[in-house]
Amino acid sequence: MNLQHLRYFLAVSRSNSFTQAARQLHVTQPTVSGGVAELEKELGVRLFHRAGRKVELTLEGRTLSNYALRIEDLVDEAQDRVSAGGPIAGDSFAFGAIDAAVIYLLPESLGRYTDLHPEIQLSIQVAPSRYLVDDLLANRSEFAVLSLPFEHPRLDTLPILRDEMPLVVGAHHAFAGKRSVRLDQVAEETLILFHSDSISRRIVDEHFAEAALAPRVVMEMRSPEAMRKLVEAGVGISFLPSMAVAESVAAGAIKRVNVRGVTLEREIGLAWRRGRYFAPAVRTLIEDFLQSFNLVDAWRQRLGSA
Repeated sequence: MNLQHLRYFLAVSRSNSFTQAARQLHVTQPTVSGGVAELEKELGVRLFHRAGRKVELTLEGRTLSNYALRIEDLVDEAQDRVSAGGPIAGDSFAFGAIDAAVIYLLPESLGRYTDLHPEIQLSIQVAPSRYLVDDLLANRSEFAVLSLPFEHPRLDTLPILRDEMPLVVGAHHAFAGKRSVRLDQVAEETLILFHSDSISRRIVDEHFAEAALAPRVVMEMRSPEAMRKLVEAGVGISFLPSMAVAESVAAGAIKRVNVRGVTLEREIGLAWRRGRYFAPAVRTLIEDFLQSFNLVDAWRQRLGSA
């Protein structure tokens, strides 16, 4: 059913005249007549009794008029909602983030956002970077905060920060009193590392491989918080993001230990599907988050050059 034909139909029903309807809509009278005729043909009924210049609704016309008025209201509501230019009650969207980003980077922005826009429904997928990328490519999420590098022809990324991944041990571990250790000594210890499908784990594995070492990995986990707790308890040692261990190091619960000739770090960034349009509700959250790193202009430039 053609929406414009419905508009012609409503205009005629209100004015009881094809001529008046055409004037109100700033179109020709044959255009209105033709549109109503097409509507009648499509529905297989007569919508108006025609008696000279005056027209009246048939029974079917009155029935359609009730629906057409509701459709008109819905169209107006949709136009107002979509063109409002900011987050609107009932909006919802999904995005993804690695565990550390949700725990250490996003809370303040999420807090501000939900305070200002409690009517917006957020869905956050917490997963390793490779799964977050799958969600982006499948249009299941608007953006993701993940570990870089991650290159794909359909994705754009914006680096946000570099986070060191020091070796950390429990306060009573034999390494805790040492200024530094060798990587081969680390390989002999009980190691708790990220799962093999994570970029952070790949960084660690590459350094052991370059040194032709096979580390003794006894646990693989996805949560840096859980790994930190196990290191504190003396279950094993680990390479963990500095943001995840800062409080424990400050409290003396775990110790950072230098590994001679080895510096591990990962980059965290924003990723999104190339050419994607971001609704105001989404842009507001992204730009609040990036403002903390003075990267709003860089992101806008990246979008403009896409």
